[in-house]
Amino acid sequence: MRIIKLFRLAKGFFVVFLIGALLTAFHQWTYSNVPLFTQFLIKTLMAQPGIAPGDVSVGVVHLPVFLLNYFNQTTAVMEIIMRIAIALMILQVFRFTLRFVEMWTRGYLQERMAEKLRIRLYGHIQDLNYQFHNNADTGDLIQRCTTDIESTTGFLSGRMLDAVNLLATLFFGAYQMILINKTMVFVSLAIIPFIAISSIIYFFKIDKIFMNIEHTESHMMTVIQENLSGSRVVKAFANEVYEIEKMTNKNREYADALIRANKIVAVYWGIMDFIGITQYLVITAIGVYYVQRGQMDAAGVVASLSLVGMLIWPVRGLGRMINDFGKALVASDRINEILSKPSEYDNDGTQTPDIDGAIEFKDVSFKFDDTNEHLLKHVDFKIKAGQTVAIIGRTGSGKSTIINLLLRMYDYQDGEILIDGLPLKDIKKKHIRNQIGVVLQDPFLYSKTVFENIAIAHKNAAKDRVYMAAEAAALEKDIKTFKQGYETVVGEKGTTLSGGQKQRVAIARVLVSDKPILIFDDALSAVDTKTDTMIREALKNKNYKHTTIIITHRITTAKEADVIIVLEQGKIEAIGTHETLSQAPGLYQKLWSIQGKLEAEFKELVERGEEHAS
Repeated sequence: MRIIKLFRLAKGFFVVFLIGALLTAFHQWTYSNVPLFTQFLIKTLMAQPGIAPGDVSVGVVHLPVFLLNYFNQTTAVMEIIMRIAIALMILQVFRFTLRFVEMWTRGYLQERMAEKLRIRLYGHIQDLNYQFHNNADTGDLIQRCTTDIESTTGFLSGRMLDAVNLLATLFFGAYQMILINKTMVFVSLAIIPFIAISSIIYFFKIDKIFMNIEHTESHMMTVIQENLSGSRVVKAFANEVYEIEKMTNKNREYADALIRANKIVAVYWGIMDFIGITQYLVITAIGVYYVQRGQMDAAGVVASLSLVGMLIWPVRGLGRMINDFGKALVASDRINEILSKPSEYDNDGTQTPDIDGAIEFKDVSFKFDDTNEHLLKHVDFKIKAGQTVAIIGRTGSGKSTIINLLLRMYDYQDGEILIDGLPLKDIKKKHIRNQIGVVLQDPFLYSKTVFENIAIAHKNAAKDRVYMAAEAAALEKDIKTFKQGYETVVGEKGTTLSGGQKQRVAIARVLVSDKPILIFDDALSAVDTKTDTMIREALKNKNYKHTTIIITHRITTAKEADVIIVLEQGKIEAIGTHETLSQAPGLYQKLWSIQGKLEAEFKELVERGEEHAS
């Protein structure tokens, strides 16, 4: 089953493979004729004057008839030698041309197969659900899209054509040797069953080791990826020594696994080399014996020794094929493991309605598959189109889960979510996500210019639109301080920007896309109160009239919302305005009693400072 799955990855490339196989086989047939030229040359040099070499009774040369006729048109030794040289040169030029086409076909086959498989795997990873990406190691996925793809396609193209080459070489080499001496062929092929059994044992041993190598390399890649991504954290905690030790341990595990594999490879190749040399000695001894008995001539022995290489060395190369087969089998298992996971779009809606932004949760409950405890329990609320709604609650109360359900990152088990009166599960996932703009607490920025990062969700956006979005996100003043303004390139993940600047770039990016529903998932936490107020005021502007959901821990942000939803342990504790909730006992009142005092004290300090300045 594993082998069938491996070969299925080459689907669509059978014709190219067949062309490569025919070229490979034909090339080996042409090569099997080369030793016969040597045989004919030696017979020419040893022939008696006036007798054509092809007429010698012992050791008939089995070159194509048209070549023998061409060589035997004269009895002059030097002229025959010249004709042999010309014919051999033409054959070699033809062979080299054939070899070039064969190798080009191999390269084309591997690169196109790798390209298609890499895009297929990468595309499927994009279509896997949110839960998979939460649990996946980035380094491991990178390895599957790179090293594993190369190992798999390298075997399916290169080593499979090498297998065709081996079979063709054995067949044509044995055929030519049978015409010279049958005994030598049987002696050369007698060792193949032993080699086959040894190779099978070798494969089963090396397969487990390669599996371990893949796992250790995957762990090492994950450590590298995590360390590079979190370099600022490592430096902030002066944790370099620990990270180096962690990498050293993973690197040592990987090196030890490779050394174990190399030991077995070395033993196997040593045995194969010993068998090959022994075969050469036996064939030479048989040739000498037949020459002494007059059943062969020296020309036949020389040709046989050249041809025996076509029987011995390809079989020796079986070890390399088994090596790569073991690697490819493990790599293809890892690729198929991802491809076998169901796409999140297997369970999708069918409708693509125009969205105004009215949202209703009706008795919605949600839990993960691996637990019986619900994160959301019978949640009910309504949001009118164009309203600004704040959701507050303790950590783990289910605020982000509500957002993930709206985006269909997860599907709820009970109740119903309606968008403009239409069940959310009836709407296509990509469509609803295209209608919702999300700003996360830790936004992701690309290593591009500020302008490109803002316009990335709307690549054809006019400059004025981008500038207006940046102004609404209170980013315009910061951009003016940059040396290159909007053309300033931010570092990877926006590392050259402050946390507040990154969040404001993300806010501007969402505003440019002009979605009917905007979600701020604690996205204003890294900006000061003044900037927070500026952004919220800009969102009320008629140019940016959306249904807005703000998840926040900051009461000063929540109190300006049209409606405030208070979550407590996955349930709705209260819904109302700031005025009503701040007067009613509950979580909101407790938070306001703390944060409200701080806000009042802060305003008083600001006012005193202004009076003092005046």
